[in-house]
Amino acid sequence: MSFTFRAGLLALALAMPAGGFARDIQTFESSDGSYSFQYPHGFALSHMFADGTGDVTGVTASSMANGDVLITFLGPRDPGDIVDVSEKNRQTIVDEFTKAIAVLPSIKLKSSAMTTMLGEPAVDMVFTNERFKNVALNRYVFTVYDGKAYNFECIYRQDKAEQFAPACDLAVSSVSLLAAGAGSAGVIEAQEDDASADDACTRLELNRRAGEVLELTSGMLMKDQSEARIARVKTAHDAAAAVGARAGSTPSEQDCKDVDAIIETLKER
Repeated sequence: MSFTFRAGLLALALAMPAGGFARDIQTFESSDGSYSFQYPHGFALSHMFADGTGDVTGVTASSMANGDVLITFLGPRDPGDIVDVSEKNRQTIVDEFTKAIAVLPSIKLKSSAMTTMLGEPAVDMVFTNERFKNVALNRYVFTVYDGKAYNFECIYRQDKAEQFAPACDLAVSSVSLLAAGAGSAGVIEAQEDDASADDACTRLELNRRAGEVLELTSGMLMKDQSEARIARVKTAHDAAAAVGARAGSTPSEQDCKDVDAIIETLKER
């Protein structure tokens, strides 16, 4: 997943003017056409790296005055043992996120609550990060839809929460999976019927692998922001992006294997 430290590597953009939420609502659509969500005036597209290169990962209102402000949607990915989301398994989900995110003493769970995303029950979790002078909030909204896991990550300063939390709320409430990239169930089933279950490499599968690259590299940057680590992350993202561009809308088995190889290079030994 993408985290506060990664946020410092992303492009700085426009400051959010007060009252901007009430007008000029815009729509973000992913580059692969798999999802969209709404965001307020004052945000700009956010790229993976501070020089404006790499994949567009979401939207940002980062500035010297605002600090890091990012909204990113992640998925689809394998939900593991979590087949759905409800109040009954909320603590299990919170525990899993806490284990993955609170890897430093400065990061602590602040709150969790039930909400709705993609028309399904979702868990809304807020973590504080007190590593820097201004305490940052990392907010994760997680759900399982049609057997796949999805989550938003929203980052903003604690003293700016009143200003930017509504932008996260807007994105969560408006996110929609689009047939062009996410695929209707019928389209996905047809693709899987045309190839063996083990070997099929659909656009959905390639997107899932790209999401795993993003999550692994985010975790790496959470622990280490040295120049060598940043270079390693950028190399992995560039390689995954090259595979995605080559694959287009009809990826081959080799495309999935190539991204799997990138994933293996990122796993901590």
